[in-house]
Amino acid sequence: MKRVVAGPRAVLEALRARAGAIHVIYVEEGATTKPNRELESELRAKNVKVEPRPRAELEALAPDGRHQGIVAITGEYPYTSLEEALVAARERPLFVALDEITDPHNFGAIVRSAVAFGADGIVTLKDRAAPVTPVVVRASAGATEHARIARVTNLARTLASLAEEHEMQIVGLAMDGEVAIDELPEAERGRVLVIGSEGKGMRPLVRKQCTVVARIDMEGPVASLNASVAAGIALHAASRARARELSE
Repeated sequence: MKRVVAGPRAVLEALRARAGAIHVIYVEEGATTKPNRELESELRAKNVKVEPRPRAELEALAPDGRHQGIVAITGEYPYTSLEEALVAARERPLFVALDEITDPHNFGAIVRSAVAFGADGIVTLKDRAAPVTPVVVRASAGATEHARIARVTNLARTLASLAEEHEMQIVGLAMDGEVAIDELPEAERGRVLVIGSEGKGMRPLVRKQCTVVARIDMEGPVASLNASVAAGIALHAASRARARELSE
């Protein structure tokens, strides 16, 4: 099954990460603007076929209209297994687990933050969750092409396994958390950040698996944050905590 990656940044990251999996790149026929220098350089370096196509064809492939004159056609998104992600993880791994994140823009933004802050893997659900789509790829600015994303059937059971078998610290994120996100206890075997759904937060069975529930302290009048914004703040804090722990 073909997958469409649309927009210069997303196509560039797909070329960098998985050039061999790209079947063809279509550019807008007769377009007056050219790809940026980075993308042009990558296109020259990789042996990928580039073909001009009418704008209408690009619009059909990327119906959200945000292709900016370039789309790549590739195969299905290469999800990884959780076991593979754990094997590839660095010392004191950092994972992100998403509990029913259904909005593709939030999903993409979380993936972008996860890759930016060095997360070793992202765990999401096979059902009741957004899959990797062109909208997700674009919202992530192409970070999906560098991420290890695993899909599981039962998140609570997966978290229990990560805690019991891998001795990882499971950190849930909630407004009523008992510790501040920048005061996490040490995680000798790594940690998993759990981000709840956009509307309801973590489900009770998922929260029950958490070693600790952390909050983001805020001084302003706004009581809550968007899921992807909260995830970005928590990832930054967890990344700094891992760096401190590894340096001690």
